Amino acid sequence: MPSAKSIEPPRAARLRSWDSGEPVTTYWFGPGCPGQNEPLTDFWAKQLKEGGFNTVWANTPEELDIAAKYGLRAIYSIDPSTEWAKVDLDSADRRAALAERINRVKDHPALYVYEHYDEAPAEMFAELARVKDFVCGLDPAHPCWHNLLPMYASNRQLGVGGKAGEPQRLGFGYDKAAAYAEHVRLFCDIYQPSFITYDHYQMRTEGDTRNYFLNLGIVRQNAAARGVPFWNGLQACSWVPGSLASPRSPRIPTVDEMRYLAHTTAAYGASGLYWYVYCRADHDGTIAAADGTVGEKYEGVKKINREFIAFSRILSRLSFKGAFLHGVHAPGTTPYCDRALLKLSPQTPQSEVEDGSRHVDTTLVTRFEDENGRVYLMAVNCDYRKRRVIHVESPCASEVFDPEAGGWSYAGTSFDLDLACGGGVIIRL
Repeated sequence: MPSAKSIEPPRAARLRSWDSGEPVTTYWFGPGCPGQNEPLTDFWAKQLKEGGFNTVWANTPEELDIAAKYGLRAIYSIDPSTEWAKVDLDSADRRAALAERINRVKDHPALYVYEHYDEAPAEMFAELARVKDFVCGLDPAHPCWHNLLPMYASNRQLGVGGKAGEPQRLGFGYDKAAAYAEHVRLFCDIYQPSFITYDHYQMRTEGDTRNYFLNLGIVRQNAAARGVPFWNGLQACSWVPGSLASPRSPRIPTVDEMRYLAHTTAAYGASGLYWYVYCRADHDGTIAAADGTVGEKYEGVKKINREFIAFSRILSRLSFKGAFLHGVHAPGTTPYCDRALLKLSPQTPQSEVEDGSRHVDTTLVTRFEDENGRVYLMAVNCDYRKRRVIHVESPCASEVFDPEAGGWSYAGTSFDLDLACGGGVIIRL
C-alpha cells in the first residue's frame, strides 16, 4: 500500500482556474446520487436530458460513460455510500481508497465536479478544506462541491454559537442575518470554494418563509466578492408526509411556484440551480416517480430549466447592482426607487412582508451592468398565483429578451409586460 506521504499532496495545492461553463440545471436526489439505490441508466439519462437537465449524478465510471453518451456533465461523489462524505485523511486506508477513486475518473470527459459533504457546521470547514485540497492535489481540473445550510438553520447548526451548555460564542443571539453571514464568510475564508451553493426551501404548508431574498442576497454578495459563481437549491417536493405535517412543514410546490423560484434565482445572477428532489422514496410531489413515471410537473420543469439557462447565460456574468421590490418589501431587497430605472404600473402600496405571507401583486426588478456600462434589468412577477400585465416606462429605448427564441425584440420606452405566474423577463436598455 502507498505511504501517506506518497498519497497526500501539499496543503498548498490549489485548483487550476475553473469556469462553471454552461449554466447548471441539476437535482439532488435522483438517479446516480450517493446513498441511493437508483443508478444512472440510459433510461434516466435520456429522460433527464429531455427534461432540460444538463448535469446529472454518477457514482461509478460506468455511469460517467452513460452521462457522456447523452452529452451530460456529471457530479461525482467522493463517497458513493452517503451524501455526508466525511473522509478521515488520518487513515492510510481511507486516503488510499479516495486517491484510487479520484485517479480512476479524473480524466473522464463527463466529469464536472466532485460532491463533498452537505450542510456542515462551521466547525467542520477546516477538515473539509483539507479533504478538498487532497482531492484538488490529485485532480486540479475539477472542483469539490460542498453545499451550505440555509439561513433558517439554528446558530448551533451553523456552528456560530448556541451549542448546548455554552454561551453564544460570537454574540449573534437571535440576529439570524448576522449569524448566517458569518457562517458563509467562514466557509469562504476557510474552505475557499470554486463556487458556492446552498438551499432555502421557502414553501411551507401555511405560507412562505420571509428571508428567501435575504438568503439569496447574502450568498450572491459573498460569491461576487470572491469572483466565483453560485447555485441555489430549489424546492420541488415535500418530505414530510401529510399525516405528520404542521404549518411549518414543506408543501408540494406547483409548477408556477417552481417557476417563481427559478426565475428569481436567475434574477440574482445565479449560474446554477438544483431541484430537491427529482425522485426519492418517502417524498411527495417529486418531478418523477421512482419507477420513472412523469407528468405535468416534469413538463413544467422542462420549460423552466431551459428558461433558467437562457436567462443565466446573460445575467450570471454581469455586475449585479441591486434588487428592488415593487409592492411588498422583503429583507434582502431595496424598496422600489429610481435606481430600479423602470416606472411600473399599476402602483402597488409598499408594505413589509410578514413571515408566512406571500408576495401578492409584487414585482422584483434586479439591475445589472456589463463591462461597458450597459444596463440589463430582470423583472419577475413574484405573485405565483396570478398572471399579471405590468406597464413599463423606461428611461430610454429598450429591448426585451425571449428565452424560447433566444433573441431580443425592440420594445421602445413605453410597453407592457405579460408575466406568467412567477415568470420573469430580461430588459436591455
